[in-house]
Amino acid sequence: MDRARLLRFAVAALILVGGVVHLKLYNDGYKDFPNDNLGRSFLMNAAASVIIAVAVVVIPGVLPLLAGLALVDGTLLAFGLSRGPGIFGFTETGWNPSPEAAIALICEIAAAVILLLLLAPRRESRTATA
Repeated sequence: MDRARLLRFAVAALILVGGVVHLKLYNDGYKDFPNDNLGRSFLMNAAASVIIAVAVVVIPGVLPLLAGLALVDGTLLAFGLSRGPGIFGFTETGWNPSPEAAIALICEIAAAVILLLLLAPRRESRTATA
């Protein structure tokens, strides 16, 4: 298996873990938050994670990689907002809920790094001819 294919499987697994964490949090009570958009966003994150993870592995090209990057960057943004000004009237502090916040954050950052590696332009090594 070549490097790019292996990285695609790794990033798909990381995206799936992030989605599973969001589904768990949805079922653990985020679905009952007074603003329905918060619960829906956790459920949509889980669904999008499955779709994008499958696409990253099955569909060649950059489109699934860009979709994955949009998902993880959006998730990281929402994480930051939830610890700052809030999102959908919801704020969280520190690493709560624990350990889910840490697991999701690590997976999202790792997925973003791998996606950027996969999207980075390749430099062809050139040998000088004498």
